[in-house]
Amino acid sequence: MKNTLSTLGSMVLVLIAAITLTLLSVRIERIGPDLISYGNVCGPAGMDPCYKPALKGGFPVPYLVDASGISVQRQLAFFEDNLQPWALIADIALYFAILMSILRAIRRRRSK
Repeated sequence: MKNTLSTLGSMVLVLIAAITLTLLSVRIERIGPDLISYGNVCGPAGMDPCYKPALKGGFPVPYLVDASGISVQRQLAFFEDNLQPWALIADIALYFAILMSILRAIRRRRSK
């Protein structure tokens, strides 16, 4: 019973660490290749849509995308920009798997 609680507690701590790492990874920003409309005064007549590469944040899968017309351009914010929930879940799962693998390796090494 004690071993099960210890394992469950470790998994909760690893999940918290994975969520923290995922949220901190929004600072890893990249631009493009997706294009987002940033206005409608482009082109020869000045009536065509303007497109710029989208600013995205998150690593390894970008989960926050700069929203045109709503937020400050070229600046990511959780409450203003477009959150991609499946990408966020994928990042959390990846960090969780990596951290669990590290924890298991440390426990195996200590038990020898």
